Amino acid sequence: MAAVDPTTKTTYATTDWSHYQRGRPPYPPSLTSLILSYHAQAPNPGYTRLVDIGAGSGIASTPFIPSFKHIHISDPSPSNLSQARSFLASYSAERNLSPPVLEFSQSIGEEAHLHTGPAQADFVICATAAHFIDPDGLAKSIAAMLKPGGTMAVFSYWMPSFPGKTEKFEEAFAQVFDKLVLASLQAREPETKELSETRLANVVERRMTGEGVLDSLPAPGEWFEGVERVYVNAKKGDIPLRGLFQKFAPKGKTVGGKSRVEQGEKEVRYESGRDEEAEGWEFEVDKGWLGNFFDTIRPEGDVDLGEEAKKAMDEWEAVFEKESEGGRVVIRWPAYVVLARRK
Repeated sequence: MAAVDPTTKTTYATTDWSHYQRGRPPYPPSLTSLILSYHAQAPNPGYTRLVDIGAGSGIASTPFIPSFKHIHISDPSPSNLSQARSFLASYSAERNLSPPVLEFSQSIGEEAHLHTGPAQADFVICATAAHFIDPDGLAKSIAAMLKPGGTMAVFSYWMPSFPGKTEKFEEAFAQVFDKLVLASLQAREPETKELSETRLANVVERRMTGEGVLDSLPAPGEWFEGVERVYVNAKKGDIPLRGLFQKFAPKGKTVGGKSRVEQGEKEVRYESGRDEEAEGWEFEVDKGWLGNFFDTIRPEGDVDLGEEAKKAMDEWEAVFEKESEGGRVVIRWPAYVVLARRK
């Protein structure tokens, strides 16, 4: 479950990452290939140091271990850094990989560059933590730590769809997400409520901006070139379930902020079942897996949300049982990537 830690003022500061990974889609090999292929197009691509911002346990950096000699894990939470030390060492050993030199620093994303040194990174990633970080601060921090020609790769996924299922199935999923998860986020503990609501409003604005959940991230021309924005399984002009988040917008305003996508940036779209770049974003799950997914978003110390949540859950249970085959369904994730090269 998610929680805002009042000491570090970050979400997921005390997360059990093994549980988190069981309820989230894995990053498929196609994503790693897409990002590394972009990096390889640089005139002189470097493979010495990778920095992972808002790394949590470091799971997003694992596909890149064979390619880089040093991996720097940056996260504001001491608990996360401790888990990352253990996880990354065991990950390499279990797979007989030559272990990289591991570096660690405790920092919020906007200040990560202060702990890596200027122009010392060949490759900087930031995964789903990006929406907890001020977009301008994140871009500035990445630009400061990258060597000329180095790659920025920011990537995330969003709410899934269910190919082949009825509109009623999709609606039941949306309602249980709204009544169980979003309602939980609005009912946090009193001592962290003000902090939570401020962060939640910022997160929602960033995620609901433009056509994809990373369109709030700028790639200023003074720092970056060769900008590519990749949309996987994403309908043009549409962010799934955007309407559910209107409740978090200021009164009289449409949810979301100003898109930072600039004219001249390359836009690429891929679709599962059609493009190899989108392989791995569609797979089978059971109802229990989806329950774990909800739990990774809901806050710790959750409260009873009453009859509306129970009604939504009952409807979801009934629809799932009716439309699933052998208790399993195919789930498809939209994913988003922002790639840029440091000037």
